[in-house]
Amino acid sequence: MNAYLYPITTAAWQFPLIALLLTMPYVIYCYRKFGSVSVLRSFILFSMLFYLQCAFYLCILPLPDPATVSASTKPFLNLVPFQNIIDFLEKSSFDVSNPRTWLVAMRESYFLEPMFNLLLLLPFGIYLAYYFKSSLKKVLLFSFLLSLLFELTQLTGLWGVYSRPYRLFDVNDLMLNTLGGVLGYAVFRGFLKFLPSRDSIDAKSVERGRKVSFTRRTVALAFDGVAMLLIVVPVARLTDVNALNTGLVTMFIYFPLFSVILRGSTPGKAIVRIKVAAIGKKPRLLTLTLILRCTLRNAAAPLFLWLASLVSSLAAQYLPVIVELLLLLLLGADFLHSLKKGKRLWYERLTRTQNVSTNKTR
Repeated sequence: MNAYLYPITTAAWQFPLIALLLTMPYVIYCYRKFGSVSVLRSFILFSMLFYLQCAFYLCILPLPDPATVSASTKPFLNLVPFQNIIDFLEKSSFDVSNPRTWLVAMRESYFLEPMFNLLLLLPFGIYLAYYFKSSLKKVLLFSFLLSLLFELTQLTGLWGVYSRPYRLFDVNDLMLNTLGGVLGYAVFRGFLKFLPSRDSIDAKSVERGRKVSFTRRTVALAFDGVAMLLIVVPVARLTDVNALNTGLVTMFIYFPLFSVILRGSTPGKAIVRIKVAAIGKKPRLLTLTLILRCTLRNAAAPLFLWLASLVSSLAAQYLPVIVELLLLLLLGADFLHSLKKGKRLWYERLTRTQNVSTNKTR
């Protein structure tokens, strides 16, 4: 049992890092294609990724000592079909005439190892049937190719990491893995009608994507923030201007400039396919009025930060600290208020502008 638990536990503590690295590309893909991120789709795809990682680790872990592998003389290739059945009948405790031996034989490696290989790709067939809507022929092909990848990884000694194979390339494993994928497809087909279809998931994602979420705006702002840092840091180091003032000046220039160049977008907004438009109007070529609105909208945030910085410096000398706290509380209250359905931030209300999705309606 430990031989199976170790690869799974290893995958479990490594997977969060892999998921973290893939999260942002995945989020961008979802926003660009659908306009929103579906929780159900995310669960399906990330659980599939974790499953594939576990399946691969089960085929290669634990890693043995290279010196021990080099000195090994064990066979590493079996091309005899149904050898596992022969071994079970000849070497296990199984006796067809004695039912008492049946349960005992099912606990032995001659039965458990083939059963493990049968079950290894069963979830793979389920994922192909449910999310990817693959046909039986495709499930058969992809299951065979995935199993072949695992077996070749073993045959090549982890693709040359070891001087020789440390696990057996077995044609029976190839057959059982493939059969397991097909079995997963066949069994799960009967449950498809009880689950939301891929098409319904896509349709709901597109419907939600018509309205720009706070998370989507945050992702856009994060990209714009990184882009501005790439400007602010070098400029602050090459000049005597401090980073705060450099950042404020960069914001004054960055957002209005790109709003004109990208027709209401910024680089961050363009990545997730949103842009600024007048309230109640669809995205279109910027008019002079909308250009002025966008300029005011994008200058409002750095202007407020500059005023807040000024108030902060004055508070220490002339104004009570409570004035600064009240200013922050008002900003926080407006932010929380904007999170409610249909509400906008203060600078959006001031300029009568809004973020709209540029995803094509299906």
